[in-house]
Amino acid sequence: MTFDHTQSGRDVQTDDETEQFAYELEGAVRALKRAVGQPHGLTGPATVYAVLDAVHTAASGLDQLLLQLERFLMRQHMDGRLVRDHGASLDEALDAFGRAILHARHQGAGCSEAVDQARSAINHVHSGLSPGDGATPSPNPVAEPAPAAPLRRAEPRARHPENRRLRTRWFGNPRRGAGA
Repeated sequence: MTFDHTQSGRDVQTDDETEQFAYELEGAVRALKRAVGQPHGLTGPATVYAVLDAVHTAASGLDQLLLQLERFLMRQHMDGRLVRDHGASLDEALDAFGRAILHARHQGAGCSEAVDQARSAINHVHSGLSPGDGATPSPNPVAEPAPAAPLRRAEPRARHPENRRLRTRWFGNPRRGAGA
């Protein structure tokens, strides 16, 4: 059952349609991962930027989506429409759910911010010419192959020289860990 997203003035009215949207999101991510992994799936920095732009937009919308899910269950609870199997406490389950959703919202905001930083970092990166080529750059950077220069990545953890405590690295910049 594929829903036509272009129908104007129509809201989702059934649980089946809502679940279908969720499955389509999952499928779109899987298809995007597959496309990016193909030899010609990425041909230049402009494509990377476009993918990051779409990922940023999607990640930014997750906060509201998760909040809507939480509010729905809270309204259902307030209206007395929820029960918990096996005699366990419904309030405890909903409290744990709320904490997990809050955590996911914070993680989503961090992901969105990090993707935005990555996108900004490559905003002016374009496919270039080999040194000494002498030709002018093509106005269509998407059609050019991506440069083969190796990326420099920081180690995920490094020891601080003075006290030998672990320090975490965030985008290559040292930042004290929570326990340091």
